[in-house]
Amino acid sequence: MRKIVVVALVLAFLLPAVFAEQNETNESLYTLVVPTYYDMLTITGAYGGAEAARMQIDLAPTAAFSFDIAAGAGYDLVAQTADNALVIDANINNLFLGTSGIGIYTYSNVSYKSYTLPIGGMQGFYGFGLDPLEFDTSVELGFSPYASIGIGRIHDISRLKELQLMMSHLDIEPTTERLKQAAMVRYRRDEYLNRFTDYYTENYTTYYQHLADAFGASDRMLEFLYINQSQAYQFDVGRYTGMQYGWEAEARLRPTVDYRWYNSDPKTHFILSLDLMGRYAAFAMDEQLYYVAGITLSPCLLLDGSTSFSFKADLQTQARYLPPSVPWYVDGLLSMEFDTSQITRKFQLNLGGRFNYMIHPLFITYAGLELFINNGFSTSSSLAFTAGGSFRLR
Repeated sequence: MRKIVVVALVLAFLLPAVFAEQNETNESLYTLVVPTYYDMLTITGAYGGAEAARMQIDLAPTAAFSFDIAAGAGYDLVAQTADNALVIDANINNLFLGTSGIGIYTYSNVSYKSYTLPIGGMQGFYGFGLDPLEFDTSVELGFSPYASIGIGRIHDISRLKELQLMMSHLDIEPTTERLKQAAMVRYRRDEYLNRFTDYYTENYTTYYQHLADAFGASDRMLEFLYINQSQAYQFDVGRYTGMQYGWEAEARLRPTVDYRWYNSDPKTHFILSLDLMGRYAAFAMDEQLYYVAGITLSPCLLLDGSTSFSFKADLQTQARYLPPSVPWYVDGLLSMEFDTSQITRKFQLNLGGRFNYMIHPLFITYAGLELFINNGFSTSSSLAFTAGGSFRLR
């Protein structure tokens, strides 16, 4: 009995230090940036699905004839280095020519950010882009370029948490170096899977084999390939969806040209906005509590034949309680918006919470509560209780 007491005291003294060291080690990987590059260009038919051409002869009641050709194209580029990131998502959704007329509909986004601007001894960044460029012949035009400057850096850590979860589910010994090597592969997943080839299967087998090699489990590639089929793993992945780490403060100048012919008073609007944004994401309680908050303040100047001023404020917060070694977690969300350009109500609020529980891998359930005040800047407010899930009986 005395030996048991001594061992218990030693464990009680050492385990907190071990867990603290493990969390600190994992935290050192939260800021890991892995260079990646891929691009892809696709062209498809865009007339009624994937059709590129259509000729139609009406047999009744008239003998009308029509012929149209239509095509769409998309170009995606991701170029990530340790300090710079360029993302292009350019799409011609529909370019058509024929007896029905000539037209084009395009929607694109471009962003560039560089973390190479020291500001007051802190890591700063600058960026510019288009968000979005939207054009539909004679129907609508949306054009919103921006330039930004800021300090800090936010990192996506959801993929890193997924890797830790894989090690737990597949009983792989968790080490910092093993996790880092796996992250070097996982962060380039899109690069692996979008390589140009006439045999996509090769992209997938290469990616999952390299992931297994990084984990030191080369002979278990199939387990990594099919781990998403595990109900328990799918449930646990939800604990880490969208997780970020770090902080940023950013000022973004954004002129917008907007035209919609279908508006009740169609005209060209010119809007000049200054978006002041702040984001912060971190953990507490030895990583059992995750929280993230973001705020955007946007004074706007509207020119559409007359001049008016508006102000928008948007606060988004989320908290997630992640108790270890239990099959449940809790999500909380608070959203508040204020907009002086709204007519009925200037303010709206959404407050919600959700309890997620895996009773059994075949029986997963949830229950939630959500409060809406001035929903959609209207006079509508409500309190909703929700519950649901899935249960396979046989």
